[in-house]
Amino acid sequence: MKSGSSHAKTFLEQIDNILSHVPSTAVRALFSATIGASVRHLAESILRNEIDISIGLKNGNSTAAGVNDNVSQSLMFVGKEEGKLLAIRQIIAKGITPPVIIFMQSKERAQALYMELMYDNVHVDVIHAGKSQGARDSAVARFRKGEIWVLISTDLCARGLDFKAVNLVINYDLPTSGVTYVHRIGRCGRGGRKGEAITLFTEQDFEHLRTIANIVKLSGNDVPEWMLSVKGKKGNNNRPVRRKTIDTTPGYDKMKWNKRKQCKQASKKRKVEEN
Repeated sequence: MKSGSSHAKTFLEQIDNILSHVPSTAVRALFSATIGASVRHLAESILRNEIDISIGLKNGNSTAAGVNDNVSQSLMFVGKEEGKLLAIRQIIAKGITPPVIIFMQSKERAQALYMELMYDNVHVDVIHAGKSQGARDSAVARFRKGEIWVLISTDLCARGLDFKAVNLVINYDLPTSGVTYVHRIGRCGRGGRKGEAITLFTEQDFEHLRTIANIVKLSGNDVPEWMLSVKGKKGNNNRPVRRKTIDTTPGYDKMKWNKRKQCKQASKKRKVEEN
């Protein structure tokens, strides 16, 4: 089946097709890290006399389903976008216990942060859709061996990866949905180990903050009350925030380079006109 073709089946249709070939006497079970409304509806439609077993819930509240009790969560306000890189460097300077995963919003931002931390002499690597499969596999293998301390990743590349000993997850870019947040922080605190999740957010992230803050709160972590009352943006609230490029070049230097570039272009244009 070709992806994107007019005959492509949805995930639910594929499940129905598989179940149509399963004997009626077969035992059916559904496992999910997060149980949202759509997943619960799916479970109710395909299971018979089901038994609902939830692990890691607090106060019996299914909103925080899938959040590991062994993961301590915190939200860190960094002001503007430029404050994120400073916060990351401060976290590393205070001391980190590898392995660490940093989640980014896009492959461009992941690559930019990789370049910054590489020049800081951090044992770091990056995986994103712009890397070849071989390069991604190599980075994952080195991360598992301990040769890489910090792995920078996008959500797309992190799907399906299982790291059993991750100690710290840093959300450099605030996720736009609770499901994505739960998936990210679920990379640490596995196998009975303790883990920590730090989520950075800026003034731009307020429209998505309350969703994440509610999950942190329902998971038993301390959250300031003002975060729980921040109003979200109407419309498509899952749309990623437009962010500035990750760059530590001083504004004065950028201005000089731009002026120099403009002068060269003007000089080149005059020569062409003269000829």
